[in-house]
Amino acid sequence: MSTRLAIIILHYKNYQETMACARCALAQKGKDYEIIIVDNGSGDGSYEILKQEFKNTPHLTIKKLKKNLGFARGNNAGIRYARTHFNAKNCFVCNSDVVFEDTLFEELLAAPSEGIGCLSPVVYDTEGSPQPLSINMKSPYKTIIFTLLYLIYKSLPQKLKRKLLLKTGKILYLLIKKGITGLTKLRAYLKKEKRQQHQEEIKEETANNTSAENPFRMQGCAFMLTEEYFKNFRGLYPKTFLYGEELNVSLYLKKAGLLAATVNTSPVIHKGGQSSMKLLGEEEDKKRLMLARRSLFHSLPLLFLSSKNIRRFY
Repeated sequence: MSTRLAIIILHYKNYQETMACARCALAQKGKDYEIIIVDNGSGDGSYEILKQEFKNTPHLTIKKLKKNLGFARGNNAGIRYARTHFNAKNCFVCNSDVVFEDTLFEELLAAPSEGIGCLSPVVYDTEGSPQPLSINMKSPYKTIIFTLLYLIYKSLPQKLKRKLLLKTGKILYLLIKKGITGLTKLRAYLKKEKRQQHQEEIKEETANNTSAENPFRMQGCAFMLTEEYFKNFRGLYPKTFLYGEELNVSLYLKKAGLLAATVNTSPVIHKGGQSSMKLLGEEEDKKRLMLARRSLFHSLPLLFLSSKNIRRFY
């Protein structure tokens, strides 16, 4: 017997947020859901609090990891458990700091999923503003290259950055003198025309909200990996600790010939960065940059592997 949907909630220290998220999952309409809370090596007593709070709760399992394995491996522990013990067809992966309405899972499961490996719901912040997509692109390859260049630039000493900016400024000045301004305006005009040409198509996107221009659209705080995804892969790419997971999912999908789409669901509210704030602490920006750079470098081997080899090795 198989379960239609497993919900993976990755917990790290902030048990109040995890409780709120789990209660939303328990209140869902429909049947055949299993909830797996993964304590990602919190070590602060919050695991015991959660165990007590959800003691004897049907369809809810709490797993404890000995240490913090990061986002991908922590969620993989939950995905592996859901697939092994409940034969889960789909897995909804979410941060512990999200809450949602009681129709969300049925809305996701009702969305067309042929050729789609990942479905993301509509996400808002706590002030009611739409949260930008974590991934919204045509090809993950270009994004990886530009991200790599950006991270290298951000890692340079301040003195070298100033020199590069000065050189870039001189080049731009010379280009403007040569009349590139006119070409830039022409290019901007053509882009505008193209946007207007596709405006109706974008407005009338289908229920699964796929886009011909950007076939990879994903929210990092809440997304569902579909049956199509699990025909090709076992879980998330396990070599990163934090950041870059969405980019790796899109790269997985690209290699398998699948898409990542958004669904016009009831809203998911993302409170934002509750667990990462506890993890990063002081010098947050510096640690974010270090983790992002490390994740990207660890992800580079994926560029050279086929989907079959990814499944074989990871």
